[in-house]
Amino acid sequence: MGAMKGRGGKASETSGAQTLLRGLWLLERVADGVHDLPGLAQALGLSRSTAHRILSALVREGYLRHEPRKGYFLGPKLIRLGFKAYGSLHLPSLARPHLEALRDATLETVHLAVLDGKEVVYIDKVPGKRELLLASQIGSRFPAQSTALGKALLAFLPEERWPMAFTPGLKRTPNTLSDFARFREELLATRARGYALDLEENEPGVRCVAAPILNGRGEPVAAVSVSTAAIYLDEERLPEVAAEVVRTAQRISRELGG
Repeated sequence: MGAMKGRGGKASETSGAQTLLRGLWLLERVADGVHDLPGLAQALGLSRSTAHRILSALVREGYLRHEPRKGYFLGPKLIRLGFKAYGSLHLPSLARPHLEALRDATLETVHLAVLDGKEVVYIDKVPGKRELLLASQIGSRFPAQSTALGKALLAFLPEERWPMAFTPGLKRTPNTLSDFARFREELLATRARGYALDLEENEPGVRCVAAPILNGRGEPVAAVSVSTAAIYLDEERLPEVAAEVVRTAQRISRELGG
């Protein structure tokens, strides 16, 4: 009798695990855009009655919501869990291996920054391998207007946000874009090519290229950059480094669900 109970217990556990997995798979299909019962059942190879039973349980618990004649959609509990999961990610820790790999690929200093009003704030830095010391440090703040990091972030925000980050007449160097029309053109170009440039606009003799890190909603949450002396980032090398920066930003974005 004891052995039979054990076998029955294992069978019950297996059945429960299978039901749990089916529920998770159904959630994924709904997130992918399948909303009707026949489509969801077919996607998992389930009978309509089995799919309906699992879907109804998910609706009761708030993981899905059901709209008559429209189908099934992600529910409020699942959305809350998603935001909690996103909030638990520690961006510098998550990004650090990618930043180090970018430094190794380019030999240059790599920065990670977020936007705070009109400024970017460095939240991580990986020093380059050249005998070149950049003055930046974690916690440093610079105008978004004059940095590749800032332009990478702003370019992927709604355009109405741009004037709020612009200071007319700002001149950190002779190359700083202090005219809003030119600044807007540069942000549009940044959005089109996927990366931003700082061609000695924030600090004389220093060039940078940056790309945005996007979350699951396609919003820029941070940016990653490579910074070095202008002689190491000339017009010939710039596209190669920009491609590395963009790939790094995309890898980090994918880990954030972007």
